[in-house]
Amino acid sequence: MSEYLKLPAKGFIFWPVGTGDSCTIIVKENDIILQIDLHHMAKAEGGEESAWPIVDELERLLPIKEGRPFLSVFALTHPDRDHILGFSELLKRVTIGEIWHTPRIFRDHYEDEPLCDDAEAFRREVERRRKAIIGDPKNVKSGDNLHIIGYDDILNEDKYKDFPRERISIPGNSITTLDEIEVSNDFEAFVHAPFIDDAEDSRNNTSLSLQVVLKELGGSGKALFFGDREYLTIKQIFEVSIEKKNEIRLEWDLLLAPHHCSKKVMYWKGEGENEETYRKDIMTYFEGYKKAGGYIVVSAGDNFSDVEGAKPPHSIARKHYEEIIDSGHFICTHTHPSAKSPEPIVFLVNENGLSYQKIEGSSESKKSVPEAEATARGGSTPPKEQIGFGI
Repeated sequence: MSEYLKLPAKGFIFWPVGTGDSCTIIVKENDIILQIDLHHMAKAEGGEESAWPIVDELERLLPIKEGRPFLSVFALTHPDRDHILGFSELLKRVTIGEIWHTPRIFRDHYEDEPLCDDAEAFRREVERRRKAIIGDPKNVKSGDNLHIIGYDDILNEDKYKDFPRERISIPGNSITTLDEIEVSNDFEAFVHAPFIDDAEDSRNNTSLSLQVVLKELGGSGKALFFGDREYLTIKQIFEVSIEKKNEIRLEWDLLLAPHHCSKKVMYWKGEGENEETYRKDIMTYFEGYKKAGGYIVVSAGDNFSDVEGAKPPHSIARKHYEEIIDSGHFICTHTHPSAKSPEPIVFLVNENGLSYQKIEGSSESKKSVPEAEATARGGSTPPKEQIGFGI
């Protein structure tokens, strides 16, 4: 959809795909790329919708290896439709070196909980790779690599007893290989969750949760991904990390707002309570581990609402997030730089750390900072809301 878009040498891209997650992480330029979740908006291909067909973009932008676009790793936080839509198409058009997933896809399948077609395709691909690895564990090739992340009793069953333990990571582990290539000088993913007691919870609260760190010549960019987790399980991540003296693993330059800016992250109804109330402790945690100049990204449409029963994004959650960051550092994928023409949100990581990067060639990149601010505000009057792009 955008021939002028190029991948940064190292950094993060958050795609405008409505209310759904798609984040591309460039670890090594034209070589090693990690994709977390996918929400391919096929209807956008006709040009009538203001969302991007991510599979098309990945096919165009990924490095070519052995004649095909190559993605080093695809990581799925949890098998809900808005996090896996388009996987079947991706698998047809792109070679995926390694897949990361939680055990949840096994539990959903065995207990006959409904999975969408793309989640079923993902499960089948995982099963194919599992069999290939168990069949010849010493000769696993790129394209068959698999990494299971998190606890679950299912992994003790006969079907998985011969799966190599080195291909399983649990909370507290760090991952520094991507598709079996050591990248510790450039990348580290610290596993926060799922915990062992997450297994029986909802899909949202079994989401893969990571701190991803990109490194470059002494600089770094740290991002937190919590999937669709809610208050109690996010609070547990903070409390466990603090108890284990892993507080450095909670630091962030980028926070992908959990569950598309859901108020359930900071509003909760406890046992014996009549209604949900604001839980300031979780926002204190978020603010306390934010690095200077941190950004919050919301992967959602522009339908912020607090009407009873409204799905995320929620206006009240936005309000609390905006209170802990600098003006202009709350960015919604659907309104960046405008709702009419949303464009990917790009962050560069280099020796100076993490920085927001305008897309060269886009309409917004041709404006000066004052012009862009004026456009976002609609004139010289102070804006009623945060500016929709990261300046």
